[in-house]
Amino acid sequence: MQPDLPPTYYLDNVLILFEHVSRIYADILEPAQLEFLDRFNGLSPDAQKLCIRLLNRSHDWFRASKLNYPEIESIEATLAELAQTGFVALDGEIDDSTLLSVFTKPELLVAVDDKSGLDKLRRDELEAALLARDDTAFFSRLAAGDSLIQLLRRDDYQICQMLFFGNLNQSMTDFVLRDLGLYQFESYSIDHAHRPYRNTLEIQQHWLLYQLETLFGLSDVSDPALLREISDLIPDDIEAQAPAFRRCERLRYEIARQYERLGKLATALGLYRQCQLPPSRERTARIHDRLENYQQSLAECLQIIEQPLNEDELQFACMFAARLIKRHGFDNPQAVEQNRISHQPETVDLELEYHDSVELAVAGYYAEQDRTGHCYYLENSLFNGVLGLLLWDVIFAPLQGAFFNSFQHRPSDFYAPDFCQRRRELLAQVWESINSNRDIWCIVAQRWQQKQGLMNPLVNWQSLDLEIIEIALERIDYAHWRAIFKRILRDLRSNRAGFPDLVYFPASGGYCLIEVKGPGDSLQKNQQRWMQYFHEHAIPHRLARVAWQTS
Repeated sequence: MQPDLPPTYYLDNVLILFEHVSRIYADILEPAQLEFLDRFNGLSPDAQKLCIRLLNRSHDWFRASKLNYPEIESIEATLAELAQTGFVALDGEIDDSTLLSVFTKPELLVAVDDKSGLDKLRRDELEAALLARDDTAFFSRLAAGDSLIQLLRRDDYQICQMLFFGNLNQSMTDFVLRDLGLYQFESYSIDHAHRPYRNTLEIQQHWLLYQLETLFGLSDVSDPALLREISDLIPDDIEAQAPAFRRCERLRYEIARQYERLGKLATALGLYRQCQLPPSRERTARIHDRLENYQQSLAECLQIIEQPLNEDELQFACMFAARLIKRHGFDNPQAVEQNRISHQPETVDLELEYHDSVELAVAGYYAEQDRTGHCYYLENSLFNGVLGLLLWDVIFAPLQGAFFNSFQHRPSDFYAPDFCQRRRELLAQVWESINSNRDIWCIVAQRWQQKQGLMNPLVNWQSLDLEIIEIALERIDYAHWRAIFKRILRDLRSNRAGFPDLVYFPASGGYCLIEVKGPGDSLQKNQQRWMQYFHEHAIPHRLARVAWQTS
């Protein structure tokens, strides 16, 4: 069944995007973007439609005969208007490779005089062969066979998209998904005072990073000189609160990693030291080890242990430091042993009849053993879901820079190290309002009814229901809820995953978290960290190892 959308939905949505950009950012836009928005507003409705149709396609050259949009009265007249207003150029200079790209393979074969050996080639091979022939007459004939249109304002359009979405990974498809009701988003305030981009420089820096990422992706990354040229262009004054900060970190890290692969270890070290986010310090410690600077490698690990940025980084530092100490006879600092994962969980070995899902097989085993108990396959959804409902207003609080547009299922800084610090007063209010599981239930049950179906980064509506939450709040100690919430919030990116697969509520009372591992599977690092934490806080847990029955 075709989606029930108005015929000009694509234009309607772009007009919303442009209005948002003008309303929120007009005072810090550059003249080119202001002129783009102003000229677009002055176009006729048909010209606006055709302009957006072209802008939403992935390439910049088109053939007039191939443009067929029933909602546009006259393609020819509309193209003339777009050319006059500077949105397209008609029959401009085009290089041979691009010219080939706007024709189909059969069309190219028809146009060429000497087809010998060409019809059996793949598309890319055919283009390479035609370019190698350097047949001027052929390319002239091809260009004269249709009116060619070049799109001129893609950069300005993409900058507007970047300002609206905060990235270029999302697209106008998000509007469609919302209009079809597939995604439902919370309502939150987006205004001039809370806008993510605070000045023109931040917009310029973010746009530059997208261009550098594209260049890096298209470049010969085995050329150290080219890598240096790109890295030298990365801005070094981007603030941690700026929208481009994490993108800047990621690009610098990727270039450093490539230098490391090429054996340019000193250069890689220099770039890693400029990075503020993990896993740059891990790579630094590993490079010092490769360079046989073992004391320096250990010092890097100890620095991480003293001030870890996340638990994954801390686990690496402890393991790597222990290896260095053992191999080279260094003194063993107490901090290394204190932070190492040493807990071995209670393990139950089960031999079960084969099932497509090893988790459901174990859940079925416990259901058979304890017919009045309950065993649920919930994985990460229970504790995350309750926390997400409990902290709903904290997550969607309209802090400066948290939201770019109305299509966000989480604030832009949700995984940032300072997420909780920025919301410490709001979090304190929530914790002060709850002193028991009954308090949690009152808030969560109400939110469940009010927010049903709205997207939340911690709530999986399909995997959880209110009855399960009620049972869990009856059985799981309040202190255990608070301890688990505390660890999730310590590192939202890492700690919202890694929970045991099953939650078992025996008929006799209490509960147990059960991690299930099938044949050949073993605990992942984040699962090891959770089980160490469960052990430290007396949270019931076990590991169920499954072997399939052979008969």
